[in-house]
This record gives sequence, C-alpha cells and structure tokens, in this order.
Amino acid sequence: MIASLSGRLRRKSEDRLVLDVNGVGYEVFVPPIAMRELADLKAAEGEAAGTLSLVTYYHATRDQPRPVLIGFTSELDREFFERLITVKDMGPMVAARALSSPVGEIAAAIIRQDEKYLRSLPGIGPQKAKNIVAQLQNKVAKFALAREGGRSEEPVSAGAPAAVVPPDADGLRDLVFEVLVKQLGHRPSEASQLIGDAFKRRPGIASPEELFDEIYRGGGATVQA
Repeated sequence: MIASLSGRLRRKSEDRLVLDVNGVGYEVFVPPIAMRELADLKAAEGEAAGTLSLVTYYHATRDQPRPVLIGFTSELDREFFERLITVKDMGPMVAARALSSPVGEIAAAIIRQDEKYLRSLPGIGPQKAKNIVAQLQNKVAKFALAREGGRSEEPVSAGAPAAVVPPDADGLRDLVFEVLVKQLGHRPSEASQLIGDAFKRRPGIASPEELFDEIYRGGGATVQA
C-alpha cells in the first residue's frame, strides 16, 4: 500500500496531478478541497518543478484492477474520507469527488442530519445522503470539531497531526459547546444543558465522539429550525 508520496510536481490537470518520485511518475487523483490548496503550486520541468508531499489512499480491487491513488494534504482529510467510504454504495472515487467543501462543514452537516446540504455535494443523491446520515451521524464528531484555519496553508507531509483533543473536561466541554451552538444551531443555554446532562449520565466521558454519542443517546439533541 502507498500511504504517502513526496516528489516534484510534473503535471497538473483539473482533478489530478503527476508526482515524480525518484524518477517514477505517479498519477494521483486529488479531491476538490485538496486541489484548491494546491492552486498556486505550478508544474515545471527539472529543478524548477515544485515539490509536494501528500498522504494517499491506494485503491485496487478485483472489479477495478487498475490501481487508483487518491491524494490529500492532511491526515485528517484522509481519515474522514476513509470513514466516508464505509457508507453503503459509496465508492472511493465518488467519495473523493464529494469532498468539495471543508471536512468540518460536511461533518457538521452529517451530525445535524442536513441531507439537503449533503445532496449539494458532487455525486451525492438523495439515497446516498440518507445512507451517510444513517451510518455516520455518531461517528464524525472529531471532524466537525476541526477549526477553520487549522490546516497549514502549505502542502503538508505525511504524519501531519490531526485535530488535538484536549485532555481536560473543560476543554472538551468548550469544543462541543462551540459545535452545538455555531454549527448545529442550538441556543447557548440549551447546549450547556445538553452537555451537562450528558456528563451527569456518564461522568467518565473523555473525547468529543463519546460526548456527542451520549448527547444523542439522551435524545435531546435536535437541530433548531
């Protein structure tokens, strides 16, 4: 499996690029969110060629024997993509093309069951939107917590850190409170109540995923109209 590539950019088109790694040219499909980050990187020949590091997903099956490499500029984006392809009828290329908005925005839409938003993504129809919500609603909290601007403006190498989860309960409360209010439309007082009730039911919560799971399990997290 090819997990990362670092080399010189030889060619770039609308949705893919060729990366020269020690004389071997790798064609990599790049999702829209990553391609936007690479918009200013120019392909060139010789020493003038721009250098680039990507984390990659390698896909090859019996039904699709020609290998496909999908490239990302952050580990967090690849991890979200890998979560997305677990959804029924969601192939790697469909999932990659659907990543036309920041991962944090897509994850927040999944949490608030916003199928209309999901249908606005390339290649996502009504049934796929329903499947995404049904299968991922309680599994994408860490991605919804990704802050705006948290990604480096430069292409990043493999191993770049994902979102950091604060070890203390207060920091955890603050992160989830921000998502509930700013992204999911809850009133501040309601968000505080939801979080407080979740900790009363389960004092040992230690991660955003666990806290969101407990909030939804309690049946109190409904999106405001």
